Amino acid sequence: MEARRRPSGPLFALLALLAVAAIATAGCGSDEKTTSGNEGQYINAGDALYQVQLSRLMNPQDKPDDDYLRGQPVLGPGQQYVGVFLTVENDGKKPYVPPRDMKVVDTQGNEYLPIDVSSTGFGLSFTDPIAPSQRSPAADSPAATGPEGGALVLFRMSEDSVTQNLPLDLKIPVPAGKESNIRLDL
Repeated sequence: MEARRRPSGPLFALLALLAVAAIATAGCGSDEKTTSGNEGQYINAGDALYQVQLSRLMNPQDKPDDDYLRGQPVLGPGQQYVGVFLTVENDGKKPYVPPRDMKVVDTQGNEYLPIDVSSTGFGLSFTDPIAPSQRSPAADSPAATGPEGGALVLFRMSEDSVTQNLPLDLKIPVPAGKESNIRLDL
């Protein structure tokens, strides 16, 4: 059995330097914020951390959707309600208000803005600030204790968008004209 030779001189120094660089860069980026991902992942949008618990078609004839959709108009032909249930945590030092201009975008570029359902007790508020280190929905709220475990963001969309133009992306505006993106699992 032949003994292995250890690299010597400049080759050993180069290998050692590469090993140190690999270890150093492995730790880099651990504080970087993830601004794009899939439903279920934690996604940073500025000073807020979003997690989509569930996205699904809503049926006004079924429980609990009839409560979620209370006060909403009857859908017209070719329309569908889509519910995105999420949590938002304020990681910043100032109060955070979720942006009213978040939107769902399909593969054809059709954009849908949310419908205000905050009065139902299940909807995400676009007016009430979330205090630093707090989250929405509040732990004792109907949205947090409901079956989906998140605040509802409701969209009225075309049936083509939810049947043919998949996947859908939830786009959340952040400062400096950028946006975070969450791929919905609809």
